[in-house]
Amino acid sequence: MADQTLAKEVNERQILRFLRLFGSASRADIARHLKVTPASVTRLVNGLTMRGLVREVQPGAKRGRTARDAGRPGVALALNPNAVFFLGVEIGIGILRYALIDLTANSVATSDVHVSRTITPEEVVDAIAAHIAMLEHDVRYAGRVHSVGVTVPGVVNLEGFVINLPILGWKGVDLLTPLQAAVDRPCFVENDAGAAAFGSVYTMPELQTGCSVFLVMGRGCGGAAVMNGRLLRGASGATGELGHMRIARDGAVCSCGHRGCFESRVGLDALARSYWGTDDLAEAQFEVLSTEVAERFSSGDPAAIASVADLTDWLKLGVVSLANIFNPSTIFLGGALGPVLSLIIEDIRQDVARGIVPGLPAPEIRLFSLEPYECAIGVAAIAHQRCFDSSGYGPYAPGQSLRRRWL
Repeated sequence: MADQTLAKEVNERQILRFLRLFGSASRADIARHLKVTPASVTRLVNGLTMRGLVREVQPGAKRGRTARDAGRPGVALALNPNAVFFLGVEIGIGILRYALIDLTANSVATSDVHVSRTITPEEVVDAIAAHIAMLEHDVRYAGRVHSVGVTVPGVVNLEGFVINLPILGWKGVDLLTPLQAAVDRPCFVENDAGAAAFGSVYTMPELQTGCSVFLVMGRGCGGAAVMNGRLLRGASGATGELGHMRIARDGAVCSCGHRGCFESRVGLDALARSYWGTDDLAEAQFEVLSTEVAERFSSGDPAAIASVADLTDWLKLGVVSLANIFNPSTIFLGGALGPVLSLIIEDIRQDVARGIVPGLPAPEIRLFSLEPYECAIGVAAIAHQRCFDSSGYGPYAPGQSLRRRWL
């Protein structure tokens, strides 16, 4: 009996994932994908339909139609978008960004609120609890917000401890326990760059297998590796601190307190030191720095050309190392450094292809841009993945307890 129950849950997870990736499918499509009998698919789909997770739709527009049947197609099945929602929250500097996604992993609502630049963990918990309470008073979402993911621009472990968040002065903070108590549903805490990376991959079927590496460069330098559709976490959950690869023995002191970190050579602070001779700039100056240097580079300014060349050399060194370590199919480069990156991307592609271990295929190197709610949507997508694949949940009646379900 236990084996039968497990097999049923695994097959339900496969159906939900298949419909998420391909939009809709007939029962025959699903049976072929799962390699089970049509009768088994009917029983599984009936259970999912009763829980409100799957619905029948008109056959036709499907992202990945695989039907081989001749004649009139059967009724198509699709996820019910409004069955369950997932909330993502980004803790930024002076701002909290919220994003709500539905069961199909599409964003349905975003908002933000300005907060103190020295906000405390307790104030963050209170703000998120108030936002959840607001959603519970909205008839569209009441009883259907399943779980909450939160991102911070710092180092986080699997237990939800913020190990180090220097820009807010947090160190060794247990954010998960009080948050989960305050909102009464599953919660978790992630690094912001990792969440943004995962969100970028999660809705792209072509990136669900293999390995993609993301490098996000701004005041700091964060990153993540997504392997076979899952975020690589490491032993304690703090993997992805790609900006703290040691690529030199000296240099400016990094935000982590060490010297020679990748971040201290390729971030906006490094660009400011190279171009202006100091990183003691106002926030508004950092916001326009990359665009300003890129424009002056294009106009032939020798100082800008030298600064970009220096950054390019260090960036090549780091990207080659990442390619050799992860053997990715794709490396994504983005963040506030974008205007400068767009000038040097071809140079980086060529040098990485020449610099990796001979015989390894060169990764595709792409630029990507972070939208304002990218981190919040990404961490909501992680919440979606963590609970979505479990399939043992459905819409909740108001006041009903929400139980944590993990993969």
